[in-house]
Amino acid sequence: MSFTDSDILKALSTVEDPDLKRDLVSLNMIKDVKVEPGRVSFTVVLTTPACPLKEKIRQDCYEAVARVVDRPSQLI
Repeated sequence: MSFTDSDILKALSTVEDPDLKRDLVSLNMIKDVKVEPGRVSFTVVLTTPACPLKEKIRQDCYEAVARVVDRPSQLI
């Protein structure tokens, strides 16, 4: 299956910041999306480095992208 940066952004737009109750893409919290053969990467810019919910956000992003990629081993 092939996918694009736009596909990844669309998947990440389903992930909501738990505090702000808005999706990460519309909040401009997603940066540096890269889709390469066998690899997907992106950066989540948190509202604060000490964000207490960063692990939940990370897991939610992973799960959203894994649904698009359909091969979780390709995520980093």
